[in-house]
Amino acid sequence: MREGRARAGTHARNQFSQSAVGEFPWLASAHPETERRRVALVGPSGASLASTLGTLIEDIVGQGHDVICFAPAFNQQAVRALARIGVQSLPLPPFRQGLSPLADPQSVYRLARAFRQMRPDVVVGYSPKGAALAAMAGKMAGAEHVVTMLAELGRGFAEPPEKPSPIARAFQKTLLRLTFRLSDTAVFFNEENYKMLLRQNLLPPRLRLFPFNGGGVDLQEFPETPLPPLDRGVMFLFAGPLDRRLGVADYCEAARLMRAKSGNYRCLLAGPELRGSHGFPLTELKRYRDVVQYIGPQADPRPLMTRTHAFVMPALGDAVPPPLIEAIALGRPVITTTSRGCRGAVSGGTNGMLVPPRDPTALASAMTRLLLRPDLIPSMARASRSLAESQFDSRRINAQLLNALGL
Repeated sequence: MREGRARAGTHARNQFSQSAVGEFPWLASAHPETERRRVALVGPSGASLASTLGTLIEDIVGQGHDVICFAPAFNQQAVRALARIGVQSLPLPPFRQGLSPLADPQSVYRLARAFRQMRPDVVVGYSPKGAALAAMAGKMAGAEHVVTMLAELGRGFAEPPEKPSPIARAFQKTLLRLTFRLSDTAVFFNEENYKMLLRQNLLPPRLRLFPFNGGGVDLQEFPETPLPPLDRGVMFLFAGPLDRRLGVADYCEAARLMRAKSGNYRCLLAGPELRGSHGFPLTELKRYRDVVQYIGPQADPRPLMTRTHAFVMPALGDAVPPPLIEAIALGRPVITTTSRGCRGAVSGGTNGMLVPPRDPTALASAMTRLLLRPDLIPSMARASRSLAESQFDSRRINAQLLNALGL
């Protein structure tokens, strides 16, 4: 019976590969062998999929499976990065994290049509909105295994000092409740998010659950690096998009508050300018040019991280910022916030310090402590690398994620 189903499945996949090429030519290279699995991955943007889930996608392909990525925006850099590992991309209509009455049905129907033709073995949705669209389209298309992956829960679950409206909270809960009901497996990149949803009875009992305490980083690409000498003072670094949600404004204000402190130090800032309401424009950054040295956008933050002694990112939200994990992997003390996304990056105070979100005064005090006690930096650096090896090793995490995907 198993052999009969295998022959039928091979025949169906061959028929699919021939019929789908007309509408979806990017599937022309799909492999019909029964031992290969086909994974459809839906996310908020091509750049997010390539950067956040890049090592996972690479491992899926390395296992001999096919991956097709769907997102509303694919820049050329993301397309090239995915193509290098043999992954094809399909753009979707733009979607917002909130409700989009016109765009959302278009995305669901387009996804469902593609899923019916490509017949994926696994449908994966990343981000609250991507997971919801993927789950709905996957069930419409009769997908066997639907997986929801969440690094954050959305603004409806924001913590103080954010103040989401009751409507936003109710909508986000309804969206996640529907997504989990349509899913077979849920993966959380923040264990505290998982525990909170469990307390609120939003997770169905039948749902397979895979909670993790943070995302992952390739420890070979981010090896432990020696600290620079301290004879020229303490070097602080913020490296990431100039996004208020990452705390760039608080970092600049803390640097201004530190100006009255004695000691030799420098505050470096690197990252691209971000458009929109959350952006911290370069015109505003000019106010801090006497206390913050802006390096400009940096495609690779590693050279800067290796030149500095401490990484500072006082972010908001419930997702662990990737630059924070990268700095920990390189062996750098970190100063971040007690927000749900960041507090797991500091273990018992051994590898850094936690401050309240949106509190430049507390942030300046934490930075001053390292300035006055530079002898703490080497032990914190070693503790950061140990934490990365035990908690943030992407290869170890990916092995568990492959299990979650049934691959």
